Amino acid sequence: MQEATHKRRADSGKNAKAKGRLQMVLIFAIPAFAICLSYLMYFTGAFVPEGKTNKGQLILPPKSLAQMNLIHEGRLFSEKNLEGRWGIIVLGSKDCASKSCQDAMYQTRQAHIALGKETDRVVRTFVADEELAVTRGFQQEHPDIVWLKADKAGLLKELDLKEWSTGRYFIVDPLGNIMMGYDSAQHGGDLLKDLKRLLKASKIG
Repeated sequence: MQEATHKRRADSGKNAKAKGRLQMVLIFAIPAFAICLSYLMYFTGAFVPEGKTNKGQLILPPKSLAQMNLIHEGRLFSEKNLEGRWGIIVLGSKDCASKSCQDAMYQTRQAHIALGKETDRVVRTFVADEELAVTRGFQQEHPDIVWLKADKAGLLKELDLKEWSTGRYFIVDPLGNIMMGYDSAQHGGDLLKDLKRLLKASKIG
């Protein structure tokens, strides 16, 4: 009788330990699964309902900033130059004389300013397919921007564009992934909403 009671207690103790180990596994596994699922949804669009919240066009898979061969002051510009920040890339012409180019510069500047205390987490860049010839006055209107020259063929190939689309702009994450794009006619308020959402959710940048 005593042996049976002792055995039941031993079995009960083993079950309790096994249950405790299972609980510990679940405590660590559930958050890990949630993180993996969020990455799956972010990079593939899987399980995302049609009623999307982003205003820009999600680029899947994301494109690589490093593959665009952007040049800044004679040197290659890559994700390292972002210094852990998010980025806005504006496609423009060498003098940005067209309305679509100037509108994109204005809209992205206003969105950047509207970020308030989060402004320093985002850097603006302007990309031309020729040597820059913007006026000094225009540069003074956009003192915070990084001026870049692109390898046109490389950029078009990387972004899957058939032609240079002056006035289009994009969001790039701190790891150098170009992950969202906007048409030249799209209002900067859409960019602002997406940036706020990304900055709020981001653990990097």
